[in-house]
Amino acid sequence: MKTIKTFIIIIFMLWLTTSCETRIPEVDTIPPTFSFELRGDGFNQIFTQDDDFSRMQLNLKSNTEYRFIYSGADQGGVALIRWQLGGEDQIDFTRPEFPFDSWIIRDIPPISRMIEWSGDRSNPRTGGILTGIFRTGDVPDNTGNSGTWRFFVRDFGGQSGTPNSIRGNLNILIGDSVTELIEF
Repeated sequence: MKTIKTFIIIIFMLWLTTSCETRIPEVDTIPPTFSFELRGDGFNQIFTQDDDFSRMQLNLKSNTEYRFIYSGADQGGVALIRWQLGGEDQIDFTRPEFPFDSWIIRDIPPISRMIEWSGDRSNPRTGGILTGIFRTGDVPDNTGNSGTWRFFVRDFGGQSGTPNSIRGNLNILIGDSVTELIEF
């Protein structure tokens, strides 16, 4: 039953965040939101801006496929949604479902990879959503590959205000272990 509810919520968010034009208010003091869902290797978790990322680590199994859904939203319009990963060897997108007209991937070898969606002030949207499948890299000699996934969303801040933003930094470790979230 929980799976059906989650699926319905995801479909609603897809519809809401990919099709809604909005009006930028005069003043916007409410920060945007984000959601990152990850499924694979018997694991299913949704992370949001309300999670305490400083107290958790996500362990991913090497050479394993995961399905993800990443979204950012703000009723006053979203200016930028970003997912920053570690180097190119952390994950490889096996089936990206990128709407390439709105999402871009920028590689900064060997340090980082950024996946971004940029809003348009002249045609504001309430948000954007990205879905796909990635495979974690191989980890030689079971040494582990650690890093941080950085989630970031910024709104326009209204017509005359300062932009609001929200971020979450999730520590990850890719290795030869079961996929799990460790909280400390």
